[in-house]
Amino acid sequence: MGDPRDPPDLRAVKLVLTAACNLSCSYCYQNAKNDRRLAWDTAQHALDLLVASPRSHVELLFIGGEPLLEFPLIEQAVEYVRTHRRPQQSVQFEVITNGTLLGEREAAFFADHDFQMQLSFDGVASAQLLRGAHTFATLDRLLDRLRATEPGFFDERLSVNITLLPRTVATLAESVRYLIEEKGIQELFITPSLDASRDWRPERISELEAAFAEIYRMSRRRFRETGDVPLKILRRTGPPSRRRPEMSMCGVGRGDQIAVDVDGQAHGCLTFVESYQAFKLPFLRSRVEAMRLGDVRAPDLRARLASYPDTVRDAEIFHHKERKYSSYGQCVDCRYLAECDVCPMSIGRLPGHEDPRRIPDFHCAYNLVSLKYRHRFPRVRSLAERLTGPAWPFRAQPARRRSPARAHASAE
Repeated sequence: MGDPRDPPDLRAVKLVLTAACNLSCSYCYQNAKNDRRLAWDTAQHALDLLVASPRSHVELLFIGGEPLLEFPLIEQAVEYVRTHRRPQQSVQFEVITNGTLLGEREAAFFADHDFQMQLSFDGVASAQLLRGAHTFATLDRLLDRLRATEPGFFDERLSVNITLLPRTVATLAESVRYLIEEKGIQELFITPSLDASRDWRPERISELEAAFAEIYRMSRRRFRETGDVPLKILRRTGPPSRRRPEMSMCGVGRGDQIAVDVDGQAHGCLTFVESYQAFKLPFLRSRVEAMRLGDVRAPDLRARLASYPDTVRDAEIFHHKERKYSSYGQCVDCRYLAECDVCPMSIGRLPGHEDPRRIPDFHCAYNLVSLKYRHRFPRVRSLAERLTGPAWPFRAQPARRRSPARAHASAE
């Protein structure tokens, strides 16, 4: 267990700078936004924990609400970390933003400090309209400006995340084509919204199939011409994941990261943060309450993190992936069990669904379809394979530094 006075062995700290946002996305799981913000003394304490971590590489993520509402706090935190980290410790700065407040000054700062940025942008105008009127034109211009003024940052450190809803499946292929072929995005994610299943019927999987068939053809053509695979879900760089007797849904149970809310409360994941959302259903509310880590300034934080794996296990929704199911079947029988990616916090978000084993149908459908086409896609050589392996006929994917931690399922 170690000395309780030792600093926690943290891999990442995720700072919620504000519970406010300048948009009101119709599908955002942050359903109780307000004007609360993170005070500097609270942020400083969290940063002290990060730089005190014994790890040689750590990550610092800035998020909200909309974090650029508190851009001066980002500047202050970066300067503090650069001054106080150990000489041998590297810190990866990351930010998730809706991009509408990203001006030239902010973009230059992020580029100068080697930030990884994840931009929440849903694609073509009809899909982006669900985020907010006029935001499509703003982000369309933003991408052109970043590509012209910060080309290295644009190519190597910017990723875009599409939040997918049942009502935007029809435009998904068009959105992927727009972002990759028209705007030049080099890394693109697609994430089903946490609450998406309320508008989904199992038979609509054929619509996802049609969208991904078109995306697959488009991506194969680009791969033949350039060797690039910008859409992350199609990118295969290593052997398939292996099944294990017991499988976790995600890594939150490791207890190696904390999300610090605006009031200084620590959580194991950003989807647990309570300043900007209300858990209306008892199924999730009781689990979130049980998984609170307490104040980030509390002296027993290290002990709480040490016992966190057991706390997460008791919540039931995070473990035994192999025992879960959806309308499409039992997960243990699925060929994609080891690879599928479903945020456990999507479980139980619909009234009446209180079985911790019940996977939302929309998330299951997305994984079934997207992973089918991933398995059909040619492999690309990973960076490690290109550095250590012999020459072979796989196409090389241009090296990128890792994308921002996809800390909450829909990056909303």
